[in-house]
Amino acid sequence: MIVMPSGCTGWIWHSLARETGRIGHLYSPTHQRGPWPWFPYALDNGAFGCWDPDTNVFDYEKWNTREDDWKRLLFWAQAAAIKPLWAIVPDVPGNAKETILRWSKYAGEIKASGIPLAVAVQDGMTVSDIESLNPRYDVICVGGTTEWKWQTVEQWAKAGRCHLLRCSDPEKLDYLQSLGVESCDSTA
Repeated sequence: MIVMPSGCTGWIWHSLARETGRIGHLYSPTHQRGPWPWFPYALDNGAFGCWDPDTNVFDYEKWNTREDDWKRLLFWAQAAAIKPLWAIVPDVPGNAKETILRWSKYAGEIKASGIPLAVAVQDGMTVSDIESLNPRYDVICVGGTTEWKWQTVEQWAKAGRCHLLRCSDPEKLDYLQSLGVESCDSTA
């Protein structure tokens, strides 16, 4: 399993990545670096920063100011010699219905770039909800509220290639690996 600690690109992280093959990066818009051959990476979309998890409210105006940064990140990855593992299609954290609607709006842009598609599953989503997505996803990123994410991670791991968003508990890494989760990320 690959752990993707956000923003960690100092020499110790380079050393760990090269020696273990288990460290990578999940780049958010305006925070990309490299890429380097020993650091596998994937693309986030920046939507999490527009969401208030306490109230489960998404700030669409804030997203509108960040959408161009997301498009620049996508362009950066297309031009890079080392391609990303996948890119998360813009979603609405904590909101299944809005996330599915956004899939229709944004997935084609990522698909056209040749980057594998990742769907960020949210509270209330089921495997059957994502099976009907067009274009089809390549990776399932388990997001949503913390409680829902941990309650449903096993079903998502059984459904396909799986990444767990926001895993800040190192003691959960063995558990995730035992489920077959491919990767996870953290802020540190």
